Amino acid sequence: MTELGPVAWPPAPIRTERLVLREPEVRDHAAFIELLASAEVHTYLGGPRPRDEVNRAVAEIAERRPGSFVVDLDGAMIGQITLTRETGHIQQAAGRVELGYLLLSQAWGCGYAAEACGAALDWFAGALPGEPVVLATQTANIRSMRLAAKLGFTEVERFEGYGAEQWFGVWSSTTPSGSTRVISCDGRSVG
Repeated sequence: MTELGPVAWPPAPIRTERLVLREPEVRDHAAFIELLASAEVHTYLGGPRPRDEVNRAVAEIAERRPGSFVVDLDGAMIGQITLTRETGHIQQAAGRVELGYLLLSQAWGCGYAAEACGAALDWFAGALPGEPVVLATQTANIRSMRLAAKLGFTEVERFEGYGAEQWFGVWSSTTPSGSTRVISCDGRSVG
């Protein structure tokens, strides 16, 4: 991963109504293994990685890595948000900051992804004003496409990659993510 640029890292934990975005800690080890080895979480990401491989790699993930946030709910990790300057795994993203997100499947459908990604994008807009953020997802991943729209990403193109049709969009801090309406697990509007 290439550094984000002139950004003080880590920032103070970012608090939302229900979540805390913070840097990874040793206590997140088991949750990282569950997240990265989950077949359900990796349905549109090429499949899960073997648990023994993930276990060896988790020590690197927990290092201080600019742009890597743990999504914490009530003191427990439920996912990860990343803002990383891409080195070219997708040609369209090369050199740009890309938003990535993974949440444990038990946290799906509660609005946590929108809340966490919105907070990370707001932080990024303050840290690097005016710099756009890109996002790529499979078009088959309807939930991810809906999240991109909620966050204010604008479609730039669709292309074939990794054996599937991909959607590629751009977000700008001039289209704030904070206007997202968030629905909790019990169906209440929380934002």
